Amino acid sequence: MREAKMKYLRNAWYAAAWSEEIGREPLARRFLDEPVVLYRKTDGTPVALADRCPHRFAPLSKGAVVGEAIQCRYHGLRFDEGGDCVFNFHGPVPKAASVHAYPLMERYGHTWIWMGDAEEADEAKLPDFGTFTTDDRFAVARGYLPVSGNYQLAVDNLLDLTHAQFLHPALGNANSNEHSTFQMTSEGSTVWAKYFFKGEPITPFKRMIWDSPSETCDRWADMRWEAPSNLYLEVATTECGEPREEQAVLVPSTHFLTPETSKTAHYFWMNARNVRIDDEELTEKFRAGTDAAFRTEDEPMIALVQERMGDDDFETLKPVFLTTDRAAGRARQILLHLIAEERAVPPLSRRLPSRA
Repeated sequence: MREAKMKYLRNAWYAAAWSEEIGREPLARRFLDEPVVLYRKTDGTPVALADRCPHRFAPLSKGAVVGEAIQCRYHGLRFDEGGDCVFNFHGPVPKAASVHAYPLMERYGHTWIWMGDAEEADEAKLPDFGTFTTDDRFAVARGYLPVSGNYQLAVDNLLDLTHAQFLHPALGNANSNEHSTFQMTSEGSTVWAKYFFKGEPITPFKRMIWDSPSETCDRWADMRWEAPSNLYLEVATTECGEPREEQAVLVPSTHFLTPETSKTAHYFWMNARNVRIDDEELTEKFRAGTDAAFRTEDEPMIALVQERMGDDDFETLKPVFLTTDRAAGRARQILLHLIAEERAVPPLSRRLPSRA
């Protein structure tokens, strides 16, 4: 077997953590095969540094935050938010004593990390995912799941919603796909996978938020992918034959995938609803049901797929494509193009003219 050549888009925002996960205690995470330590300064500003002391390569995350800096547990070197060593118990600070610092931003309840050229880090490059996160018309549930598979396998799973009929018996319907239509569109680094299910039976899960006595409904499910691996899904349900814009039960959700290694990923998700928003018990049922689907059905299948793929690249295995794979295939094409484009252009710091 050919060893897989893992490819990442570095100049992009990736979800690193829920914002409240980061505090005065160091938090160790791995992104794009790089160990990172996260903490907050006394004013609440988040910091991300390479989690490896340049002295004896100990993990800084095993140390402690002292003032505004993080102190290595091994020999006590301290590094500030810019990655510079600012204190050495044993003498002068060596000139080479520094670690890489990663740009961060906070939005949608997450802390986002930029793994590429710091000069390219622009908050405007993070697409808009926040409508329901700040709208008091919605009740929101959320969760996190470690994925034992390549992050693109999880993206494939999300862009092809037809798997629900088979993998999620509590969520899907046995005949949903027989009365469905599918449309894929793309523009720039965005891909849409749009589904319409006509006259679909009401599942037990949907019954939790469907107050109508009707046993069938019309359902729209529009999934939007933004490079490299952030997705937004809007599910709208109406009485059969009613326009989508009128009295639809809305369930919007976000799905943020961050590569950990070539075979593992971080999965941050949020979903919401515009009905019975003050019912906290329902919110917990919604969270638990969604988590169970991801944790006991999607993730184990993705892990099995990864196991069968081994170290082979996805493209090398020449997968058979179905009509409903068009969105996932297009997303992979766009991402490969963006990665190739990024690698062909030197970092901004090398393109800027030197100062006289």
